[in-house]
Amino acid sequence: MNPKKTSVWEGALLLTAAALVVKLLSAIYRIPYQNMTGDFGFYVFQQAYPFYAIAAAIAFTGYPMALSKMIASEKNNKDHLIKTSFWTSFLLGIVTFLMLFLTAPFIARLMGDDELSLPIRVLSVLFLFIPLSAFFRGTYQGYGDMQLTAVSQLIEQTVRVSGILLISFYFVARGYTSYETGAGALTGSVLGAVASGLFLLFFWKKGIAPAYNPQAEIRFLYGAELLKTSIYLSLSALVLALLQLVDAFLFVNVWVNSGMEAYDAKLLKGIFDRGQPLIQLGTVAAASVALAVVPEMAKLVQKRKKAEIQALARLSIKISFVFGGAAAVGLISIMKPVNVMLFKNEDGSLALAILCVSIVFVSLIYTSTGLLQGLGHGRYTAFTVLLAVLIKIAGNLYLIPVYGMEGAALSTVLATCTASVLQMIKLQHATQFLTGARIWSIVSFLISLFIMAAVVMLWVTTVQNVFFEENNRVVAMFTSISSSIIGAVTYLISMTRLKLFSKEEWETLYHSVSIVKKILNHLKKRRPT
Repeated sequence: MNPKKTSVWEGALLLTAAALVVKLLSAIYRIPYQNMTGDFGFYVFQQAYPFYAIAAAIAFTGYPMALSKMIASEKNNKDHLIKTSFWTSFLLGIVTFLMLFLTAPFIARLMGDDELSLPIRVLSVLFLFIPLSAFFRGTYQGYGDMQLTAVSQLIEQTVRVSGILLISFYFVARGYTSYETGAGALTGSVLGAVASGLFLLFFWKKGIAPAYNPQAEIRFLYGAELLKTSIYLSLSALVLALLQLVDAFLFVNVWVNSGMEAYDAKLLKGIFDRGQPLIQLGTVAAASVALAVVPEMAKLVQKRKKAEIQALARLSIKISFVFGGAAAVGLISIMKPVNVMLFKNEDGSLALAILCVSIVFVSLIYTSTGLLQGLGHGRYTAFTVLLAVLIKIAGNLYLIPVYGMEGAALSTVLATCTASVLQMIKLQHATQFLTGARIWSIVSFLISLFIMAAVVMLWVTTVQNVFFEENNRVVAMFTSISSSIIGAVTYLISMTRLKLFSKEEWETLYHSVSIVKKILNHLKKRRPT
């Protein structure tokens, strides 16, 4: 590997491509894990998972971006900044590890399950490594090298996912309990962080970044600014993690307080958690296109190109809406066969269908958060995320006793809807991106969704009633895959015929895809030194 500096656009797209692969891996591995451990084992894993998701959001996105921006903008005191950021990372890791490890029994009790203490303590070890990896990534990015960050993310996720699946397979085969299996699986996350850290440390020793200067000063203001900016830049990725954290503390407790047996409540939580990989998979399509154009926003703001800012915001939001809406409607239309195909049975299909409505709102949040941060409105996005968490808490407390699992799903939809609407309002105020938007775009979008849903549901009904009578996993797999293909083709034809995207918008999309292809071809031609 020859870690030469890449151009800004190359680096941005490299990181985008790595982030998308990470999202896919993070969503897909949970399906075989649930198949191996069952809904109860999945519940155990998912109770601890939000702590990892929060750490990963900051370590993969927020902290490196914040540090790289500070390094790039700092002219005379880079040594002080690097030393401060190193010790900030180190102390943050130590403090977080100690807090999580020592309070694990208390956290488990708050979650309504004392035995969760072991998985949480295992996961706490992760925090000894992941902040330092974030420091290395941020430093490399600050000096223009995006490849090391991208590769380190892929290494971490590959080792992590492999470790989770292999260790859990071994523990299940040996007859360990669900809690022991969950703790063992979470060890995979620790192994991933260690592998990534060693990889980044190796290149630090090779002198890719400036040497650490022990004589430099530690400056508190650098550390405070670094942490604040990291949180702002992580917000889009933190939304789902924080909402999952709310469910981890409230879902089982609310059910038990309503009179349900604790085991049954935990089993329902495992079924409800099937929705998380579905949401992640549903938002990848929107994020993969939208993120390719979002990095341009900061550059346009710097150049004060109002018309281009307006056009970029309009197209980014449109892409998220179109692809997020298609993913949501498509999954809802085939939820039962998808549930059987992925998770063995159709338990909780209605709740999962409701939960999938949030795909369109999460897609919008991903994009609008990036746009607003590029425009300098990070504090406002923080407010919307906090409000979403409060709505989720209130929604769980009120809706779960009344509507059960569907109530928990509805509270997620309400929370993400509120955050996305508030961000759209702010984005409109900042850019006037709706100015000049065509009403026909909305009409053609809704018509395309309706046609896709009608065709897919007709096909599902035909397959189940005419071709097959049994509802096993093979039939469900055929139904799901064939429906997805038919739905995608139908939607694409409808969009084209109804001219949902203008000629200029199609050209912009094609240009983004072409750039990605050029980068991939460029990387293939590189040879290790």
